[in-house]
Amino acid sequence: MANYTPPKPHYGGHLGLIGLLAMIGLTGCVAFTERMASTNAWMPSWAQQTSGEAPALKPAQAVTENNMKAVFIVRFEADPDISPVGKTFRKDEAASRDTFSKWAEDHPQLNGLKLISASYSGEFILGLPQDSDRTPDEVLKSINSMDNLVYAERDVMAGVGKKGSTE
Repeated sequence: MANYTPPKPHYGGHLGLIGLLAMIGLTGCVAFTERMASTNAWMPSWAQQTSGEAPALKPAQAVTENNMKAVFIVRFEADPDISPVGKTFRKDEAASRDTFSKWAEDHPQLNGLKLISASYSGEFILGLPQDSDRTPDEVLKSINSMDNLVYAERDVMAGVGKKGSTE
């Protein structure tokens, strides 16, 4: 009967993996400490604050769902005047809002409504400011009377959980 001896374990793969991870960790530590010349270097440049004061809001950022009486989700038929708004809103909110407001001047049903957001699919989120004398129901009724409207509905989820919300 032959004498059986089990094979000896080899740890080459394990040691190689440990060495590789150690080198990656060391490289990361060196790169991180070089970037830490200033205390906020690891943060993106837009998040770094150089002075002690809070950054001012741009006018485009001031239009949010939180400061609106009501919010509406609206989609219009394809119109070359406002089609670019949905495609460029994320890149340039101020220009998109300006384009929409110029288009809305020709549509009295949209009087006083502010563009909060726009999607690539052509859907617009419009807000009725708190100081407006129009009620949300009146606004929805007037929007629904537009000829080029695909759909319009009130966004009942906007403002849910907001302090002082009556809905």
